[in-house]
Amino acid sequence: MRKVVVFDKVKHGLFGEVDLDLLNMQITEMEKEGWALVSVTANTHFFGGITSFTLLVESVES
Repeated sequence: MRKVVVFDKVKHGLFGEVDLDLLNMQITEMEKEGWALVSVTANTHFFGGITSFTLLVESVES
């Protein structure tokens, strides 16, 4: 099974940068829960600033 996850947590309030440390921690958590990361895509606003990331994850069947 595949799942799309949008990560949009920011470091400082509404207009801060996306919290990459928290993103990495959540990816590690998902991998421990049996999900494999397939792709990561940066989502940007009109001027090119990154506002979020879209992750495609796939369940690892044992």
